[in-house]
Amino acid sequence: MRTNAWLSNTNIVLVLITAFLICTSYTKAQNVSKMKKKILFVVTSHDKKGNTGERTGFYLSEVAYPWEVLTNAGYDIDFVSPKGGAAPVDGFNLGDVVNKKFWNDTAYREKIEKTQKPSEINPAQYVAIHYAGGHGAMWDLADDTTLAAIAAKIYENEGIVSAVCHGPAGLVNIKLSNGQYLVDGKKINAFTNEEEVAVKLEKVVPFLLESKLMERGAIFEKSGLWQSHVVTDQRVVTGQNPQSAKAVGEAVLSALQQQQAVARLTRYEVKPEYLDQFKKAITDYVIYAIGIESNIMAEAYYERENPSILWIIERWGSIEEWMKAKSNTQSQAVSRLAEMALQKPIKSIPVKDLEPLSKQQWRKTANAADSQLTIMLFVDARAGTQQRFKDVYHVAMPQFRSEPGVITYQLSQLEEDDTQFVTYEKFRSNAAFQYHLNFPPIQPVIDYLNSSIKKQPFQTGLHNLIEFSPLIRQ
Repeated sequence: MRTNAWLSNTNIVLVLITAFLICTSYTKAQNVSKMKKKILFVVTSHDKKGNTGERTGFYLSEVAYPWEVLTNAGYDIDFVSPKGGAAPVDGFNLGDVVNKKFWNDTAYREKIEKTQKPSEINPAQYVAIHYAGGHGAMWDLADDTTLAAIAAKIYENEGIVSAVCHGPAGLVNIKLSNGQYLVDGKKINAFTNEEEVAVKLEKVVPFLLESKLMERGAIFEKSGLWQSHVVTDQRVVTGQNPQSAKAVGEAVLSALQQQQAVARLTRYEVKPEYLDQFKKAITDYVIYAIGIESNIMAEAYYERENPSILWIIERWGSIEEWMKAKSNTQSQAVSRLAEMALQKPIKSIPVKDLEPLSKQQWRKTANAADSQLTIMLFVDARAGTQQRFKDVYHVAMPQFRSEPGVITYQLSQLEEDDTQFVTYEKFRSNAAFQYHLNFPPIQPVIDYLNSSIKKQPFQTGLHNLIEFSPLIRQ
């Protein structure tokens, strides 16, 4: 009797500790959220197109359209230019309703007419930096070392770097702390050589932007003349021309929202006599969660090798939305049952998705005729090899996701230990999984796993999962 009471009290304490940790992470996230709702826009100070006698500056729509998207989402925007002060403007078309809205906004009109100098900027205040285009950018953004250092700092603080049209001129000389150019190895988009020829300025600009970015190692993407084209790669968002300005703003917002997303893996080891009851409680929670707009995904599994181990795998749009879900009736029912039903403490694992999937991609399901197979692999990397692991996956993951038998593929990094990773791999069948194991792009991943993790064999980190909720099939 005393032993049972002691175990019950121990479980209650463990649940309370878990709740305390959740609240602590929530408070920290709230503080970060309040501090970091600012984005820095970079505009040119240069007002002449070489020796042509024509005026230039920043292109109005390449500020106005991203500005509208991001301020509507609650972000505050500051402006900086190489010289500070009033920024010259080009493309001054107030017949465009968005341009007019920006230009007539008193507060932002003052900011653009009193831009800050790079020396006045604290990069730690910003979650993103955006380089607007306009031909003037070709003369003064590329060689501004202070602006380049600001952008590198924002990026290495997990921020977003974006640019549109000639704005990517500001990216060509940004170097990261490892000495690598920011654009090296990334998919990048900008005003194309063909578009420069079309406006008859290919011999006026100091360099051709497309060619210079490729010299820096960029994987250059483009569409036809004046076609909207935006690409996002590893938190760098670039757009081809003025027609891409709104889509750049939307892509930056999407990237910021992904940065705010909360991902949790929660493990429960349940006493056999409570297993059915616990699975029912978790199912009720999962069904509730996926019906909430801010939920990205929620699924529940048991382990094939040990059915008493249950997992909830979930992602939410923000820490605030996740906390709301934790306080609802269904979640509270799971917590109350956990007080008596668990063999071991709850294990909550916060992770950060690398190159995250969208909600639509997460909600992709198996077909009714499929025999779904889900794999979760925990990887404990040797210190100093983490970036190599991420680099290997950066190349491989898009190819994995394109395999016909893959439903979902995501690599995540544990927030509490950056040497630990977990893959979440959902296949249509065992045959699809076997195809994946023989797929040539997997070999560099296997080579890493066989040589650079703390404990071999790497298969000891493998969990074969059986879904029991929500079991949605097409």
